[in-house]
Amino acid sequence: MDDVSPAGRGRRTGAWCAAAATALSCTVTGGAITAGAAAARAGEAPARPPGWCRPDGALTARAMPQKIRLSECDLRGRVVRGENGLAATVPSDGTSVTAHSLRTDGASELRVEVDEAKGEITLTSTGTRVPQGRPREFRAPMDACQDDAYQQEPSRWPKGSTIEWHYYPGTAGLPMSGVSTGVSNMFNARTDCNAAHAFAPPPDVSEKYAGQTTTSPNLTAGGVCGDRDGTNVSGWESMPGAEANVLAATCTWFRGATTIESDTALQTQGKKWWPGPQDGSSCPAGSYDAAAVTTHETGHMLGLGHVEGSQHSGLTMAPTVAACDDDPATLGRGDYAGLIALYGARSSSA
Repeated sequence: MDDVSPAGRGRRTGAWCAAAATALSCTVTGGAITAGAAAARAGEAPARPPGWCRPDGALTARAMPQKIRLSECDLRGRVVRGENGLAATVPSDGTSVTAHSLRTDGASELRVEVDEAKGEITLTSTGTRVPQGRPREFRAPMDACQDDAYQQEPSRWPKGSTIEWHYYPGTAGLPMSGVSTGVSNMFNARTDCNAAHAFAPPPDVSEKYAGQTTTSPNLTAGGVCGDRDGTNVSGWESMPGAEANVLAATCTWFRGATTIESDTALQTQGKKWWPGPQDGSSCPAGSYDAAAVTTHETGHMLGLGHVEGSQHSGLTMAPTVAACDDDPATLGRGDYAGLIALYGARSSSA
């Protein structure tokens, strides 16, 4: 399989704490003495936090090293901002979080991996903007039914599990059908690539609708991933503080390589939505297909990442969607291949 890694735009790489002239300039891994502890033993004042470790407000991933020692700057409970305004609250319960946003002009990802055993946090931030006109690196889109590219995230749900999710209706009076259809499309590998309209066998993971909830997805009014609450929620949410181009955001919490919770919010502030063709209606100009967007976001919930490159734009997990575009509601070959790589095939008796 062609496992396509995200493009390098916005990615921050490189190690922090390069070799320094004195032992007090850097925290040492493996249980060695930290700079502050060494200074205290020497009768000196503890080392000051790095300049980028401001005591108040959100911190910017681009201004920080990729790996951060908790002894130098404890980010737990703090908000970190990645590319294109995407942000997440660093978990304080030992879990990690990945935030995704789908925009009218591209997509973004921010991953915050917390390793309390090592006493460090690793940040990964990427962002893609769709250029105006025909970009220099443009490659003609492949047939989605032949394109086997996919990208996996670092965590997934246990194979064979049934994931319960709740629907949040929000306050805009928008229908549930687009959201529920999108969730079902991804779990059941719906496609237009064959007469059955589904890839077979489906992945070995299932969904169960657990009813409507009055609790919104765990995203703030600014579109920031908040603290998890143990419930998977997908639905409509007004996020007036998010950037204007944001269509939807998904926050996925994980421990080690195991996903433990995921929430998806479709933006109602300033956006027009169409439930999708399954309702027998046509798309009003300038509206976005809720089923297509939810199918894409459910891919993130299950552990699929963005597949970048214009040649892969026919896949559900491509990092862009246009108004009235219902193609992402049906999976391409690579989308299905990614699910099978993550979960294997569901048995016929399941």
